[in-house]
Amino acid sequence: MICELCGKDVPRLHRVVIEGVILNVCSDCAKFGKEIKGKEIPKEVKYLPPEVVRERIERKKRRYRNDLEEEEVLVEDYAERIRNARQKMGWTQDELAKKILEKKTVISKLERGEMHPDEKLIKKLEKTLNIKLKEKVTTTYRKESKKTGGMTLGDLLSGAI
Repeated sequence: MICELCGKDVPRLHRVVIEGVILNVCSDCAKFGKEIKGKEIPKEVKYLPPEVVRERIERKKRRYRNDLEEEEVLVEDYAERIRNARQKMGWTQDELAKKILEKKTVISKLERGEMHPDEKLIKKLEKTLNIKLKEKVTTTYRKESKKTGGMTLGDLLSGAI
């Protein structure tokens, strides 16, 4: 398992709150926060790491293999595809939202590119609008060098994945 703070690969992680964020960290990094016992989220938690963070950490783990991997990713022009398909159907944002049981603001944010849809929403949009929002990409991964560790907060903030 990879520490979300320092990037070390360790057998056991601790769930702690550091600066209002819940992180899974190694024993060394656990001293920087307050350990969480059980499933309850403490009041001091201001932010939970989004699914995107978890996906990036998983990609980072897979990166160290020496083979080709094919995966489906959200297309870069998803916002334009959604807007064009909706307009082609002659629907307003409100009508589309009602058809897929979402709020109009969700559709608006998607069409402006301010929000990335999750898997469930992608499937609903693809089916309703008869479009493709994911494409297969082939990635080549390299073996891990001794200098390279797992993904750290610095990697995440700099966008280095």
